[in-house]
Amino acid sequence: MANLTGWILEKYNHMEGAYTCHRLQEEGKALGMDVRILGVHDTQILPGSAGVTVRNGGEELTSADFILLRYKWGRMRETIPQLAKRCYNSVKAFGRYVNKYEQLRNIHSREALMPHSLLVTAQYPYGAAAEEFGTVFVAKGLESSMGQEIFLVRTQEAWETLRKEYGPEREWLLQEFIAESSGRDMRIYSIRGKAVAGMVRESEGDFRANVALGARVSTLEITPQMEKICKDVYISTGLDFVGIDLLFGEEKPYFCEVNVMPGLEGIEQATGVNVAGMVMGTIASDFAEK
Repeated sequence: MANLTGWILEKYNHMEGAYTCHRLQEEGKALGMDVRILGVHDTQILPGSAGVTVRNGGEELTSADFILLRYKWGRMRETIPQLAKRCYNSVKAFGRYVNKYEQLRNIHSREALMPHSLLVTAQYPYGAAAEEFGTVFVAKGLESSMGQEIFLVRTQEAWETLRKEYGPEREWLLQEFIAESSGRDMRIYSIRGKAVAGMVRESEGDFRANVALGARVSTLEITPQMEKICKDVYISTGLDFVGIDLLFGEEKPYFCEVNVMPGLEGIEQATGVNVAGMVMGTIASDFAEK
């Protein structure tokens, strides 16, 4: 197998301090790969009837063996992967499951409970939401990540604040508040349905438990139940590499969401598992099979 060339699609060509990008590059290099970070904001696309021309840093890009998607917005995310032989995760699956509403529609596992949820616009009255969920509920932006656009709504005033800040036409996913899991959750890193590492995330003073918001991490023991959830998520989505977030429940864990571009820093620190090496090794195996 010839040395593989790959791109990591991100915001900028130089992702200073971006642990995940540089770990993937490092492990790719150890396998003889030439892995480049490709910044959307440093890229231009020239559309034409015969195809597209993609430029980055003054250079015209021709092709790569693979691309790892780590950027969620716009047409570039859909267009640039056309130059690569394989895309991780696939453009179709990435585009669908970056959306929390689509996750709830399509992901199924008997091993996890689904929180009661409603898709609404900001026109939905607080009183109706309180009747549906109780006076305290969670409001999520449909394509948010790293704990952004996730709010614990306790009062009508808090709901009105969201309306004013994001606009009355904004869609929100409303969910019941799982009090047992407030400030803590579980993240499992799954590669094609196999749980390769897991961590517990715990936060002080915040109902969200994101590493990006300063949550502490510790090793999570992977149970047969969690293994089954990972398999079910893979069957439902076809996502190669995914972070699966679960909330603590009394009888079963609750499904929280999946992350189609999961970070590696917290889970590698918590577990000591070389997840980046497993990701790049999976890609290398795909090409070795040809």
